[in-house]
Order: sequence, then C-alpha cells, then structure tokens
Amino acid sequence: MSVPCCGAATTLDRLDYDWPCGFARFEIAVRNPETGGLSEEQLASVAQALGHPVRQIQAHI
Repeated sequence: MSVPCCGAATTLDRLDYDWPCGFARFEIAVRNPETGGLSEEQLASVAQALGHPVRQIQAHI
C-alpha cells in the first residue's frame, strides 16, 4: 500500500499508531481481567507455547 502523505510503500503493521494495535489471524481475548495485563514473563511464556512472538493489545470497549 502507498501512504497518502508521501506516496511511500509500507504495510499497516509498520505505521506508527498513537496506541498499541495489532493485525492478526487470530486473537486470544480475556474479558474483564482483574489485572492490568500480562507481565513480560507471562507474555514470554505464551509466545514460547505458541512458538511465535505475541503482542498485548488492551482494548477499552
């Protein structure tokens, strides 16, 4: 895709967003967690179990 500001070629995941966001083929969602999110250790554990890096995106809906 080309961005309208300068016509440069890029992809959606390389753009700089105000808030963390992600584009994925699937998600693991937790509703109403009683924590502020997963720790870095917990994220690393999930990534290891999946065999792929993961990113935590918190949505306030």
